[in-house]
Amino acid sequence: MKNLLLILIFVNLIFTSCNDDKFLNREPIDFLSPDNFTVEKDIEYAVNGTYKAYISDREEPIKTDFIVDNGYYVGYQEMWKRIYNNETFFIEQKWARNYRTILRANTVLFYIDDIEMSEEKYNQFKGEAHFLRALAYFDLLEFYGAVPLRTKPESLAEKDKPLSSEDEILTFILNDLEVASTLLPVEYDMSERGRATKGAAFAIKARVYLYNKQFQNAIDNCQKVKDLGIYTLMDDFAGIFLPENEATNTEVIFDLQYETDQAVRNLSNFWYTRFVFWGGYQILQNLEEQFYSTNGLSINDPTNTLYDTSINSDIYSPSTKVKNENLYDNRFTNRDPRMYATIVVPYSFFRYKRDGVGNNADKEIYYPSSFRTANFSSFKARKYVDHSNNWVQNISGANPVIIRYADILLMEAEALVEMGSFNENYVVSLINQVRQRPSVMMPKVEDVEGTGLTQNRLREIIRHERRVEFALEGLRFHDIKRWDIGNQVLTDAKGYRPSRLQTRSATYELYSLETRTFNPSLGYKWPIPRTETDSNELIE
Repeated sequence: MKNLLLILIFVNLIFTSCNDDKFLNREPIDFLSPDNFTVEKDIEYAVNGTYKAYISDREEPIKTDFIVDNGYYVGYQEMWKRIYNNETFFIEQKWARNYRTILRANTVLFYIDDIEMSEEKYNQFKGEAHFLRALAYFDLLEFYGAVPLRTKPESLAEKDKPLSSEDEILTFILNDLEVASTLLPVEYDMSERGRATKGAAFAIKARVYLYNKQFQNAIDNCQKVKDLGIYTLMDDFAGIFLPENEATNTEVIFDLQYETDQAVRNLSNFWYTRFVFWGGYQILQNLEEQFYSTNGLSINDPTNTLYDTSINSDIYSPSTKVKNENLYDNRFTNRDPRMYATIVVPYSFFRYKRDGVGNNADKEIYYPSSFRTANFSSFKARKYVDHSNNWVQNISGANPVIIRYADILLMEAEALVEMGSFNENYVVSLINQVRQRPSVMMPKVEDVEGTGLTQNRLREIIRHERRVEFALEGLRFHDIKRWDIGNQVLTDAKGYRPSRLQTRSATYELYSLETRTFNPSLGYKWPIPRTETDSNELIE
């Protein structure tokens, strides 16, 4: 098997040309080689090609939630059961996507000084290349650790490159983000929305620092994001993840840009298809139970009088075609509103039926017993499901979020608590902002958990808040790794047997639909693909 980088270097330093100036609205009609870079537009196309490389794996970043304790998908079984090796496709795919991005960014940075352009555009394009390269290396560092550090376009003779240490990669990432933060603009015109900004560079830098336990630096960069004064929490939690709100979305700092009905150019995502048409992407009861009742108490708290496990006698069989979207089983009533925006629970609204010409019509209720041949947990995913597709597959324009303002608030809270010296009222105020957006309005910390909280108690509260706030956004893997709680949470995949949920006689039989045991010796790092290991040696 040929070294993967041979293919990447030979092919992926070729950039797609465009027939439109609009960002990401482009039709690949020919190829532009680096030797033909002569004008500003050539660099712009090359930068656009770098973004396209970063979104080339349309399963990113959501898929990692289906290898931890939020979900299960049989296609990721090797990763979920942690029986992967250096030839597992999942591992090779992430590696290739990141180096594809890095190689294209390197080419932009190598040639940009030779092209005459305005200072404004020069700074923007150079900042975008540094930012995207940092994103790709950060992803590699998190999942693989030490990797080859490639900083310029390389010949085939340079294919065999040793691995650089994790510290060297970390320093490189932080430097790239610092450069990006000095060059990138604060905002763009609407026609350029989706490009990297100064706020995005600060935000990712805060994340890098937090993940590497440099807490004061994380706090400082969270503050820099806040000081820009342009990001706020969206009132409507569910609306954050739908295309119709992208133009007015003040919470998303950086996301992956997709377009509706552009599947032919690989610029649409397929999560509507995966989550609505397919049954195999299963949300686990491990996640569902984390959504508290609206009184702020866990469903496992014996004092929680709002959690009712009795069966709602108004739940009818699928043959009655009930259209009431609020028809929940009692155990799923009075729960954190983020649950309903994140997952489909039994007997709730699932999707629309089709009318005679293929458009959305009546609402359809989710009866797990009707999907038991494909879904064995009785829960499905709702986040990122855009029903405006009218049942057309693989054309969604929903943008998976990379980082948003809620993360800034909770990262700052976490960093303050982990430092050990903090103002409790201030930390609690950060958590309360996330809890009390108008569409959520979960109780304030002081009203449920109380005051005078210890470091450990605040740590628990923040970790729970992250679990329910960011479910299905690809962050859970990193949280588990950072907190080193794999032995506690990477256990059996639990669900309710769909065959037992037979309307009025429903019985909730909790069982393990898949088993696993966390092996601490494996740690959290993935093996470098076999195609890369033969000639690479770690620099100590």
